[in-house]
Amino acid sequence: MVEDYRIIIIIGSAEPTGQYEVTRKGNRKPVLKYTERYETRAGIFRPEVWKAKVMEEIKADDELELLEKVKEYCRTHCEWLKKENELEEYAIDCLCGRIYRCWSDFEHEETIIWM
Repeated sequence: MVEDYRIIIIIGSAEPTGQYEVTRKGNRKPVLKYTERYETRAGIFRPEVWKAKVMEEIKADDELELLEKVKEYCRTHCEWLKKENELEEYAIDCLCGRIYRCWSDFEHEETIIWM
């Protein structure tokens, strides 16, 4: 389910690269690189892995048309998203959290199946 990939928290940390640099005093210091990880109910993923898994799930749930509608809505209403990559990631996150249901001017028919 797409809802399992909703981002709960973004974890940013500095991780060692395996390389070292020598300081002025002759000490070895590890070279660090900043990395982000997304924590979801489905697990912890790097952003590119998360995006690939979510897109697979969206295709499996046949929600590509809904994603395009959410992207178009974000394109017109979210002025702070300048790059297409940022816009797509934000729209995917809105789709995973079903945030579009709270938008008053968003048109979407949804069928509810009671089990």
